[in-house]
Amino acid sequence: MTSKTKRNTALLLFITFILLWLSRPCWSVRFDTNPAVREGDIIFHNSTSSQSRLIMLATGSPLTHCGIIVMKDNRPYVLEATKTLRLTSLKDFIRRGRGGAYWLKRPRSSDSIRPVRYTHLLGRDYDLSFTFDNDKYYCSELVYDIYKYQFGITLCTPRMIKSYNTFGMDNKMRERGMNPNSLVVAPSDIFESDELQDVD
Repeated sequence: MTSKTKRNTALLLFITFILLWLSRPCWSVRFDTNPAVREGDIIFHNSTSSQSRLIMLATGSPLTHCGIIVMKDNRPYVLEATKTLRLTSLKDFIRRGRGGAYWLKRPRSSDSIRPVRYTHLLGRDYDLSFTFDNDKYYCSELVYDIYKYQFGITLCTPRMIKSYNTFGMDNKMRERGMNPNSLVVAPSDIFESDELQDVD
C-alpha cells in the first residue's frame, strides 16, 4: 500500500468515524465511569487496537469491541476476548475505549439471564481467523456464544465475512487465515439485536 493510499484510507476512516460519532445521541452513548450494571449486560466501545479501523471500515460502525458483564466479589468485570480471554475491571474497560465513550445493552427480558459460566474459558487464545467452533474466541463471538448456549438467546444471524465491506483487506485476511465464506458476528450486529435494549 502506497503512502498516498494509506493517507486516503486514514482520511476515509476519520470522516466515517466523525459522521458516526455525530449520530451518537440516538445511540445512547455513555461517558460515566461507574454505571449501574447487571450480570449479562453487554458493553461496547471503539477500541484503540490496531484492527479497530478495519472493523470500522468493514461494518460502517464505530463499535469495534464488546464484552459481557460478570460480577466477581460483588464488583463488575468485563469478560472479553483480547489477546486471551480474560476478565477486565469495568473501569479499566471503559478507560481503554476511545474517548472514554461506551454503550450498554441489556436483554429485554431478564428471565433467562443467569450467572455467566466463564472460568473454563479464561486464558483461551484470541481467534485471529474469526472462525466459529475452533476453541478460540473473538470478542463478539464470545458474547454471541454465551447468550446462545448459556441463556438460550440467539442475538443475531451470523453473516459471511464477504458480506461486509472488505475491499482492500485481502492481504490482511490471508495473513490471518480468514475465509471470506466463513460465518461471523460483528459487535455492530449484536448491538442492533432486537433481543436487546439500551441501559438507562
